[in-house]
Amino acid sequence: MLWVGPLWIGTLAGRHLGDAAAWVSLALALILVWPAARTRGWSGAALLIAALTLAAVARGGAGEARLTSAAAWLPAQAAPRWLVGRVVDHPSRESGEPLAVVQVECRGAPVPAGARVRVRLPVGTDLEWGDRVELLVALARPPSVRNPGGGSARAAAGAIGIVAQGRALVARRGPTVGWHGWPHATSVRWRRAIERCFARELTPQARELVTPLVVGDRSGLTPELGVELQAAGLTHLLALSGLHVTWLAGVARGASALAGAGPRSRALAGAACAVFYAALAGPLPSLMRAVATELLTAAARLLDRALDPLQALALSAIALLAVAPGWAEDLGFQLSCAATLGLVVLGGWWKETSGRNPSRLVAALAAPAVPTATAQVTSLPILIGRFHALPWTTLAANLIAVPVGGLLLAAAWLGVFLEGAIPGVGRWAFGACEVLAQALRTIAGTAARAPLALLPTGSEPAIACLAAAGALLLVLSASAPRDIDHRATPWSRPRVAAGWFGGLATVLSLGLAVTACPLTPPPGSWWLVVLDVGQGDALALGLPSGWWLVDAGPRSTWHDAGAQVVVPFLRWAGIRRLEGLVLTHDHADHTGGAWAVLRSLPVRRRFAPPALPGLAGPGRRFAARAAERRDTLAVAPRWIVRWPPPDTGLANPNVASLVLEGGSGLGRALLAADVDSVVEQWLEVDSEVAVLKVAHHGAGSSSGAGFLARLRPRHAVISCGRNNPFGHPDAGALDRLRRAGAIVHRTDQMGAAWFELDSSGAKLLDWRAEIPGTRSASPPERARESRPGLAGRLAPPAPRW
Repeated sequence: MLWVGPLWIGTLAGRHLGDAAAWVSLALALILVWPAARTRGWSGAALLIAALTLAAVARGGAGEARLTSAAAWLPAQAAPRWLVGRVVDHPSRESGEPLAVVQVECRGAPVPAGARVRVRLPVGTDLEWGDRVELLVALARPPSVRNPGGGSARAAAGAIGIVAQGRALVARRGPTVGWHGWPHATSVRWRRAIERCFARELTPQARELVTPLVVGDRSGLTPELGVELQAAGLTHLLALSGLHVTWLAGVARGASALAGAGPRSRALAGAACAVFYAALAGPLPSLMRAVATELLTAAARLLDRALDPLQALALSAIALLAVAPGWAEDLGFQLSCAATLGLVVLGGWWKETSGRNPSRLVAALAAPAVPTATAQVTSLPILIGRFHALPWTTLAANLIAVPVGGLLLAAAWLGVFLEGAIPGVGRWAFGACEVLAQALRTIAGTAARAPLALLPTGSEPAIACLAAAGALLLVLSASAPRDIDHRATPWSRPRVAAGWFGGLATVLSLGLAVTACPLTPPPGSWWLVVLDVGQGDALALGLPSGWWLVDAGPRSTWHDAGAQVVVPFLRWAGIRRLEGLVLTHDHADHTGGAWAVLRSLPVRRRFAPPALPGLAGPGRRFAARAAERRDTLAVAPRWIVRWPPPDTGLANPNVASLVLEGGSGLGRALLAADVDSVVEQWLEVDSEVAVLKVAHHGAGSSSGAGFLARLRPRHAVISCGRNNPFGHPDAGALDRLRRAGAIVHRTDQMGAAWFELDSSGAKLLDWRAEIPGTRSASPPERARESRPGLAGRLAPPAPRW
């Protein structure tokens, strides 16, 4: 197991050091191989580990260099182009819009042959794994980190070998010949038959849980259920990994044993089921880890060799990282390996210790909680480092949910088997699925509704590092040889010290995480953070008295900016209570994410505009107090409502939306919501402002010349979505802003905009480097806009099949 850490670290380092470092590392690895082979003892082992680590650096660097060189082919403008490729995985269909991974074969495509792209297909497209396809698609690189506390879509895509992504306008299937047709003859038929069975026999509410639990397609998971599962620490139940493979392989081995098969036949049955699951669900990193471990275990049994579970985990991780080095950065793969490490090492140590413990009753009572607790200890660094939160209800939730999830998985597979054998016989099993799925929903919802179920831990990297050190020391302490000769051997002093220090570091990291303080602005200043939520608004105000939120971003059927952008930012900032939530008007691109925010953390006060004639507005729905012109919402600095007046007879939510002004001296900001240029002339703002949140996402009806002449904003920030269908921001509005002398910042181009204001003015902070706890990232990228008049490019190429 000691080999895995250096190899994993070497792979990660290679992905960030560049192509030149990869070549140098490869040369050094080749130089060290010869002395490593001739040297014995610890020195030879150290040289061999060093050589393999350098080789891992070279492998990781080579994989990243391939992605970088393929991305360099992408055109400057994301215009639709034709490409020919082959689908290399099961398309996800549960959302209604299939999402497929395509390996490019056409040399005239915007990326080189062999590169992989992720494409959103037109509704109703029935492409399958192995199909050759001709696509008209506009490709672009996935965006990097767009918000503080947010993940990088580019890094996540690169981890699984995806170079670019886009939406296909046209998708045409070509003939599937040769060995590429094997998925059609096997896994595609099985998977689609299972999905049709679920669609026929299960309600949408049950299918939402059963489909990802069985085949791994989570595209139909609604944002509400996803948030509840995450807050309860139960997301792992739907992530195909060791739980699913071990269960199915165990069923196969048990059936073989009942049929009288020997150990080798049982091992072959388990390995066959693991391969079957990989073909059914596709090459998911976390699933492939479990499959590789099962295959190694089966091979050891066939060869009549002893293979410790820890050795099987280490060998599977090393083999998979050698084949796919990008998986070293895949979150699912990391969590699968970390949780399995805790189960195998710490769980095995507990089982051995409790067997010798005279207090059998205490051991029996603690036994159900041991798997979750041990997995949580080794996963703790990832949870704190990647999610900036602690799911404190996860222990109790898993005690109940894991057995329920196992029964649900068993009932679903039993129903599929019975329906396939004799149609109609499996309905009782699917009836059990309905009950079990509702029970799992209830467990997740109850745990998620606990106060601060996901406790924000802030962005301090030292907490995650301390948790990692504690987990490593505990694993090293508990991973001594467990053979008969060493079983009765007392622990050495280094092992005892490692155990004590590991436990102390883990407890200390938990204590620091629980007592973490939120980010606060420097004395005498305050922060305005305009989050990138796509086509919508979400602005966080960091005041000396606490944090406020103005709007919460959009929400659609499958996307919730509140859950996916706003709440992660609040957790990253360590915010455990909002002093105020202001909803400027009742449009989904401003209020859509509010429910996710309200479910995640307490809000002291809520404000909304007055009800309009015939329109109740968001006030009643969100239990918010009506705010009118000249109302003061906060002091130090003072925030005052500039619009609407109390006697408004307006019937348009945009025109009657809340306009806020805050700050003091030269460091004032105006948040203009979605008002138009007519309302702008009525605003009681006569002096200059440092920052203007441009009204209505930069629409042509906003930012009138007279209004800008009065305000003379130093900075103008526009919150809008990339390639949005409304054409925001309008070219005329941009021209008026620039003529007024404003520096224009756009979230579709730069991601989130973070301003620090005081009485002397405002400055734009580089939150990727200047805010404590952030990691440096690539500079913001310019949004690529499609050019009109591309009829020549859109002409279909000659068939290449």
